[in-house]
Amino acid sequence: KLQSLSILPSSLPHQFHFVNLKKTWTEAQSFCRQNYTDLATIYEDMADMKKLKNTEASTALIGLYNNLWNWSLGNTELEGNGFWDDHHPKNDPNTEFCVYMMLNMTWRSDNCNSTWHFVCYNMTNKYIVIDHFKTWSEAQSYCREKHTDLASVRNTTEMESIKTKKASTPFVWLGLRYTCTLDFWFWVNGEESCYHNWAVGEGYNTIKEQCGNTGAIQRDGEQWVGKSETERFNFICSNSTGEI
Repeated sequence: KLQSLSILPSSLPHQFHFVNLKKTWTEAQSFCRQNYTDLATIYEDMADMKKLKNTEASTALIGLYNNLWNWSLGNTELEGNGFWDDHHPKNDPNTEFCVYMMLNMTWRSDNCNSTWHFVCYNMTNKYIVIDHFKTWSEAQSYCREKHTDLASVRNTTEMESIKTKKASTPFVWLGLRYTCTLDFWFWVNGEESCYHNWAVGEGYNTIKEQCGNTGAIQRDGEQWVGKSETERFNFICSNSTGEI
């Protein structure tokens, strides 16, 4: 049985989904990343999260774990004091702990192999092709000023919603870039590129030098390619949205 309760926080374009399945933290993270965006990241305003009190379970995993208490999404560190229950969090250098949320909205830490219900969140994007000729950095600045950011594509559904046929350049910039230091591709929102749609001989399918490359999508083939960030193409901005 899968129960999904959607909640839109007042200040962020995220929908929260209570999932009525029991999984370990790692299993829950994989489920959320496959079906939504990630395990829930909770900010200082808890008003909307309190609606989860109407769910069937008294506890649910969230996306926090103790590598200096980092969130699952983007591996970002917990800011502030959090919402810990009395006598929590547990801190044992020899044990990895993950965090679950009580019915009263306080947090407790437990072994990551324990199974609980869990909370995913989903961020939906509206994609807009901009018919201007810009370098990757110029395109990113434009998107951040006029919209949300250059487009990040996390799954097949989002990929299918991108339409590039009307672009006036053979390639169209995405919010994807390569880090030479760590040797992987990542999105401008800080996420590693787990979903891939690379053309043959591109991305992880190539041995050619990629330092200084950023990601673009083919106008016609709609697969990804690596291009020098100084080239000028049309680009795709995203507007993050959500609905209760």
